[in-house]
Amino acid sequence: MIREEAAGMAEILREDSAYRSGWEDGRFGPPETFVSNANLGIWTEYLDRLAYYRGHRDGRRVREMLRIGKEAV
Repeated sequence: MIREEAAGMAEILREDSAYRSGWEDGRFGPPETFVSNANLGIWTEYLDRLAYYRGHRDGRRVREMLRIGKEAV
């Protein structure tokens, strides 16, 4: 419970390497399900994983707005 509250209030910086990695994967990577994404395993700390996820989500949103490639799942 405390971890979830901390994650909800965590400030994720766009300059963070986990966020940037997630953004690039979401924007330019293959459109695959997030569950099968092997790049997430690089990040072991939960805040890094959260930053990667948020970056991936934002990058995927840009991909879908520009309608480049297949739609992300």
